[in-house]
Amino acid sequence: MAGLFDTFTIAKRGLNVQQGAINTTSHNIANANTVGFSRQRAVAETTRPFGGMSRFDTTGAGQVGTGAEITSIQRIRDYFIDYQVRSESGTSGYYTQASNTLSKAEDIFGEPSDTGIQELTNQFFNAFQEVSKSPGKSDVKTVAIKDASALADALNYTYNQLKKTQDDSQSLLQTNVTDVNSYLDQINELNKQIRGISAVGQTPNDLMDKRDNLLDQLSYKFGIKVDRDNLDTINLSSTEYPDASLVNSDPNDTDYSRLSYVKSAVATTDASGNFTGEVTVEYYPLGNENLPTKSFKVTTDPAKAKDLADNLMQNRILIADKDGNAEGLSKTELKINAGDTTTPKPTVGTTTSTVSGVTTITKVTALTNTDGSVVYTTLVKSIPPVTDTELKGGMFQTYKYDSESGVNNVDNNHVRGEIAANQSVQQTIKGYMDSLDRLAAGLAYSVNAIQTGSLDSSASSQGLNNNLIFITNGASSKTDTGITAATIKVNDDLVKDPTLLNCNTTSVSGEGDGKRASAIANLNSMKMNLSNVKSTEDLTKMTRKEFLEEIGIDDASGTGFSDSTCLNLNAGTNGSTVDSYYKTIINNIATTTQEAGRQVDNQEAVLSDLENQKASVSGVSLDEEMTNLIQFQHAYQANAKMISTIDELLDVVINGLKK
Repeated sequence: MAGLFDTFTIAKRGLNVQQGAINTTSHNIANANTVGFSRQRAVAETTRPFGGMSRFDTTGAGQVGTGAEITSIQRIRDYFIDYQVRSESGTSGYYTQASNTLSKAEDIFGEPSDTGIQELTNQFFNAFQEVSKSPGKSDVKTVAIKDASALADALNYTYNQLKKTQDDSQSLLQTNVTDVNSYLDQINELNKQIRGISAVGQTPNDLMDKRDNLLDQLSYKFGIKVDRDNLDTINLSSTEYPDASLVNSDPNDTDYSRLSYVKSAVATTDASGNFTGEVTVEYYPLGNENLPTKSFKVTTDPAKAKDLADNLMQNRILIADKDGNAEGLSKTELKINAGDTTTPKPTVGTTTSTVSGVTTITKVTALTNTDGSVVYTTLVKSIPPVTDTELKGGMFQTYKYDSESGVNNVDNNHVRGEIAANQSVQQTIKGYMDSLDRLAAGLAYSVNAIQTGSLDSSASSQGLNNNLIFITNGASSKTDTGITAATIKVNDDLVKDPTLLNCNTTSVSGEGDGKRASAIANLNSMKMNLSNVKSTEDLTKMTRKEFLEEIGIDDASGTGFSDSTCLNLNAGTNGSTVDSYYKTIINNIATTTQEAGRQVDNQEAVLSDLENQKASVSGVSLDEEMTNLIQFQHAYQANAKMISTIDELLDVVINGLKK
């Protein structure tokens, strides 16, 4: 039968339990505003009672309780809400970053504006309309040339600013790489610490909060896949490349991946300028510019070399080993049914071999199914040189599914992360740059064709001493071949001597009836099928004749373009005018930017709701904690009173017996 000393022990245990509960409450209150902190609670259970083990037990009518003890400090966390928050955080990160970049691009165009391309184009055509009215006045021609120069400068500026925005997105990818690697290293280290503490029977709540906080931040970069393992550890990979492990639960398993940043990717050409099918890739290990760059060569189909180099420069990120060394990956699986002896079984383990300078690391793992069959998975890492197929597995492309190689696992309907935004937005900006190139080329070539009376860009076939209005900046001679928005420029000869501007019906002199200037002004209403020029075509190698024929412009007579027919360019009924084509560019960017902004607002609402749900579960409520504190305080006082009472009873028993 329990005695007073047993009751004293129960009261003492009660004090310890309430003290632990008060300590936990104090910890919650202290971290009420700590980012990522999950509230905790002390879990108390009854200790093992006396008696009641059999019906012959003589301790009494039933079991006698021995008090309570704290068995664990529990972290209040809902893993399903965590999954939802991280999933929506990735989507939010994608649209937020895309919206920010697209807004910058929209600001570059700055339309509507008195100094924008649209207004400058109208001024250009209006100036030539004035020249057609007064072809003999030098000051009117001077204004026309200055308006042409202002338009060319605006096209240059807009294109170069878009190119800078594109380059900024690539620079942000390097920042993303260093941030991600830092997060992964911290998570890996916390994983080790958590494993060590859990192994001795304790619960590292605060360390797990730090790890979850890092996972939350990482989810803004790309989609993450978290698999929980024993001893509170996790295995981490990306949803886009689930086979590339980023963090392992086993601290002894160092076969995990990190990201490296591509500095340059150059497709090699031969003496004739043809691609050889070899791409040289130079990269910063782990994205660290302070480390020496490394390089390797990729072999591919010569027809695909340029696209592969461009793709590398757009994506910029390679999946590397833990030290940042880039690697090509390939994976195969072999299933051997139970009792099958005809198929040779692979040797489980890791082997390394080097042949002709190519180092190959092969890792074979085995998984036994419930039916007794065994699936052997072989992962091969090929240290360069590698093939383009192997490289595909090592390229971190997160903005779209790679249907050609099928090595990534991107859901095109649910793209996640800032990295995907920085990769994909470059294509959008490149589309605006290509549209500007077509606009600049269409304008320059058609104006020059009228000015010189020739579709052909060769000097021998052009009139008025080949005095082009627009020329290709940086070319070895004054030509318009390969003209783009980046290189369009007004001929310096016309700037110095505006009388060289041809206004006459013939190209004998710059004087005359002004019909040629009127023809240039009328280009404002001519339709050009600029969309016929594909984005894959290299405009820098196209001639005036090739470009104009592709957009549907030829001579009205059908007998050949000449000085006498240059005033009647024929562009058909398809396409759009220069003004409407530019308005389409502006409308497209405005629509795309508005859509990204709308998605940002939607994601903020969704994410805010999930964060509120998360806070309702894991957040610290000061009102609730203060209520708990009062409850624990009273319980503590009651246990203290119990000890005081037992002390008095013991005094009666012990001292009373003396009397």
